[in-house]
Amino acid sequence: MIGAFGISLLLNLYIVPRVYRTVQLNEVYYEYSELETCEEMEKRFLTDLKNEEIVYFQFGIGYDIELAKTLKEKYKIQSIGMGCTIKSEYECYNKLVNEYLKEKHNDGIIDY
Repeated sequence: MIGAFGISLLLNLYIVPRVYRTVQLNEVYYEYSELETCEEMEKRFLTDLKNEEIVYFQFGIGYDIELAKTLKEKYKIQSIGMGCTIKSEYECYNKLVNEYLKEKHNDGIIDY
């Protein structure tokens, strides 16, 4: 009985932080999904820049883990995988992120 409880406790301690992180990403994604135009995304980018909460949206079949790691560690930019669906308003935001990186850090890590 105590062994089963211990295993259950360990599994919960392992799973809860991962579920929490996923829920947080879903909340961030939902906030941006409400924005439907490039102008709205530009306003959001300026707000994110001011609050130091910049996001980068990755598109495609594969999620680039190295890019996400570099963005997070070097620039404190959160990366969100979007899958294969490319939306123009997210591309507008990503271009602003790239311009910011070039101007502020002289680094064109994300080239179009």
